[in-house]
Amino acid sequence: MKTLRTLVSAAALGGLTSPWGSAALAQDGVTTADDTATTAAASAEAAPAAESPAVPDVTRIEEIVVTATRRDGYIDDIPTSISAYGGEDLKAVGVRDTRELSKLVAGFTAADSGFNTPIYTLRGVGFADSSFANQSTVGVYLDEVALPYPVMTKGPNLDLRRVEVLKGPQGTLYGRNSTGGTINYIANKPTRKFTAGLEATGGSYGRFDTEGFVSGPLGDSVRVRLAGSLSESQIGWQRSNTRPDDRLGKVSKRAARGIVDWDVIEDVTVRLAVSGWLDKSEPQAPYAVDIRPQNPLLPGNAAISPRLRDYPFIANNNNNKIGDWNPDGGFGLNDNFWNATLKPQWQINEDYRLIGLFAFSQVRSDGSALPQGGTDLENIDQFLTGNIRSTSGEIRLEGTLSDRANFIVGVNANYDEYGIVSEGRASDNSLNFPLFGSTPPLFTPLVLNRGSARGDGQTRSNGVFADANWTFVDHLTLTAGIRYSRETQSYQGCTYENVDNDSILPLSALFTFASIARGGNSVVAPGECGSVDANGNTGLVAGQLKQDNLAYRSVLSWTPAEDLLFYGSYTRGYKSGGFPTVFSVDQASLAPVVQERLDAYEVGAKIGLFGNRVQINSAAFQYEYKDKQLLTYFSDPIFGNLQYLQNVPKSRVQGGEITATWLPVRNLYITALGSYVRTKVIEFVGLTATGDDFNFAGRPFNYAPRLQASLLANYTFTIDNALNVSPGVTWSHTGATNSTLEGDPFFTLNEHQILDVRLAFSAPGQRWQVTAFARNLTNEFYRASVVNLGDTAFAYAGQPRIVGVTVSYDIR
Repeated sequence: MKTLRTLVSAAALGGLTSPWGSAALAQDGVTTADDTATTAAASAEAAPAAESPAVPDVTRIEEIVVTATRRDGYIDDIPTSISAYGGEDLKAVGVRDTRELSKLVAGFTAADSGFNTPIYTLRGVGFADSSFANQSTVGVYLDEVALPYPVMTKGPNLDLRRVEVLKGPQGTLYGRNSTGGTINYIANKPTRKFTAGLEATGGSYGRFDTEGFVSGPLGDSVRVRLAGSLSESQIGWQRSNTRPDDRLGKVSKRAARGIVDWDVIEDVTVRLAVSGWLDKSEPQAPYAVDIRPQNPLLPGNAAISPRLRDYPFIANNNNNKIGDWNPDGGFGLNDNFWNATLKPQWQINEDYRLIGLFAFSQVRSDGSALPQGGTDLENIDQFLTGNIRSTSGEIRLEGTLSDRANFIVGVNANYDEYGIVSEGRASDNSLNFPLFGSTPPLFTPLVLNRGSARGDGQTRSNGVFADANWTFVDHLTLTAGIRYSRETQSYQGCTYENVDNDSILPLSALFTFASIARGGNSVVAPGECGSVDANGNTGLVAGQLKQDNLAYRSVLSWTPAEDLLFYGSYTRGYKSGGFPTVFSVDQASLAPVVQERLDAYEVGAKIGLFGNRVQINSAAFQYEYKDKQLLTYFSDPIFGNLQYLQNVPKSRVQGGEITATWLPVRNLYITALGSYVRTKVIEFVGLTATGDDFNFAGRPFNYAPRLQASLLANYTFTIDNALNVSPGVTWSHTGATNSTLEGDPFFTLNEHQILDVRLAFSAPGQRWQVTAFARNLTNEFYRASVVNLGDTAFAYAGQPRIVGVTVSYDIR
């Protein structure tokens, strides 16, 4: 729907058209100056349909305006690596949330941690932590407001104008944890004329999606836009490995947003936005690939449950739909998120603007039940209760000193608090040897049925920042930015036995034994913290981490001709340290990691050729890492090999990327993009997933494929001026990588290619559109991630083939 209105806006703006046209895929060709509803483009959105041609008639790649650097600028004039796509472009290729952006953004990957939190990696820079409250190296924003925890980003894309992805450290402009880059979603804003739209999609597994919006004025000074979406499916897309008629994977999601723009007085506007989502879907189940005994006391598989020993493992699985889960687990998500943002703005004069940005976000997981282990046994299933609140505020002044210089200065402050309880249910875990939940006649485990890890934390941070552009001579521009940040984190956490732990012997007795073994005399009861310090004392672990940093960047760009840009940059960025929430008897495993530092060197070029029928953007980069944060393993005296956080002293990333867009004939668009990233640990000694000592020097990062590539094509033609037809195709390649740093072959994420196709029909005036699509047309099998937990290594498969039809209609 938005693409159709984009073409109308283009006519009103003097021919600045979207390069992909109706029902097509492209980098978004139209945007407002600052995405406020007071601009001409906002009014143009509601222009009459009669202004739109029967079919787009585009013979050149038009320029794209973005605000990713907090300034308005054409994407090919900004000296940094940026990808930008319109909201309808995302829908066309099936990008329904952040995790699917890898189809369009070279160097971006997303993986499943197994704990209801996604893992984002950009140019090899990622943080594979599974905690509910982990903070990513890739910052995600909604209209400049940080969604600082990846779990907040799982909601569906809703009524988006575009998405902008900046690669490389962005700490000077965006601050919070963006060493890999930033993803900024821009929502559609209220319009000065009434407009509305509705879209419905039916697809495989009985899935039905609807999305709609209504927008317009409420008087002369107030405008409102409301949008909502619903996704439901009646059939689970997964089948059990041991019970072929048992299914999992039904979808149940809701999302909504409301935006109000108010012209308070001349030159003063206020925007209030409230959005949220609800997810009660069934989570994906993994499939087991190998036995990895957790019991540290007995050798080999001696402590493994007989039922697990006899389980039909499928290490060579090639069926996307196969997984397995405990049939009595009652698995399902119960997650919700909401956000409120207030943005006052004062246009002081034509050269200076004062902007405030204040936000509150909350995400909750109320007993989400997650199948783990990949078998039909209760070996390590997780039940998660978590709550994160994030409050932020920023005030900045933007100014233009001359036609050669502009600046931004500002201050910001953030306060976050969270509480997490991760309950593990493990009646058939090897820690119960020799009596398991499946052992007759008692069917009661020896020591562990239910145990939990809890973590509570607060983070206070504030900063001051400045950024400026100066064209000091013709064709040469210097960009410089700096940000000073200070942060204090407080944490309390431990591991304990649930009071409803139904076992023959209490798990807390093992905590008491561990205390005595270390020279202490603690007697631990169910519900009490059992984590033990070096002196044998048990109790709640409390810690504090105070750190500050100075992030900065400098860019020199040269524009020898209108369609040529060359640049070189040096940037220093940081990611905050943090505390883990993990199962452990040893309090040492709850120690925090310190902040990581990344120094980035980049050169790039943006070249337009043949009257702007060809656009080539390329970059080469090298990152020097200090104290990279890594989720690794330690040997717990009771629970065996468990995950915890460590800093890698030195590591490096080198690579390059290219995006080429070609308009060979009228209305035919071809875009090819690719990235090559080589990552390497320089210095680090730790433990493998099997608990062995290992020197990781020379090893590539986990979740960091070397090669990624995509090819996108779309063509639009008309039949007798009565029907527009737009066929399109998207092909993507992702190279092999590994979930572990040591490169264990059982944890390989295989190389794979995905082919999507689509065929769209629309009428002249383009008020209605029908699109048929197939995603993963060849039903390519691939692993999205592999996790080691409990007594198994288990993998999450990628999505199978999905087919469907989308119908949309706009009212103007």
